[in-house]
Amino acid sequence: MSQPSAQVLFEILAREHTDRLMSYLRATSIDASAADDIFQETMLRAWRRLGDYDHQRPFGPWLRGIAKYVVLEHYRARQQIASEPLLEAVAAQVTQFEGPAGTDFRERLDELQACVDKLTEPYATAIDLAYRNGQPIAQIAEQVKENIETVKKRMQRARAMIAECLHRKGLFA
Repeated sequence: MSQPSAQVLFEILAREHTDRLMSYLRATSIDASAADDIFQETMLRAWRRLGDYDHQRPFGPWLRGIAKYVVLEHYRARQQIASEPLLEAVAAQVTQFEGPAGTDFRERLDELQACVDKLTEPYATAIDLAYRNGQPIAQIAEQVKENIETVKKRMQRARAMIAECLHRKGLFA
């Protein structure tokens, strides 16, 4: 039996990591349109650099490493500041959420959604506005008629509740 081609292997790995990569890109506070563009550019660069990929190492972190530089270029081109340590921290969280090879990322996302669904008001609204709608804290504060510090504290508590829920499920260290 012949070995699958590099193209076939790349397509399989890319398909397995699409959700993870998009999660990473959206977590870097990029708008949906820019995230899609950066995703395409990342995949193109990954394909071109496939010969550099060490098959003994996980594909996801390698792919996110490429994405990190595409994100940084995106911000620089718009004369915006992007924090490389922040991008690395987001990548570490995505990697931690990944689990061992072969785990279904969609199932893990469903578990995450279940934890988000358990949030009570006003935490659920703050998370929804920030992460689903991509609204900045100041805009959320204005919308819910609270001060910025109150919204920041709600976000912090909501993230802690979600992390605790994921930890209880064994999905988050």
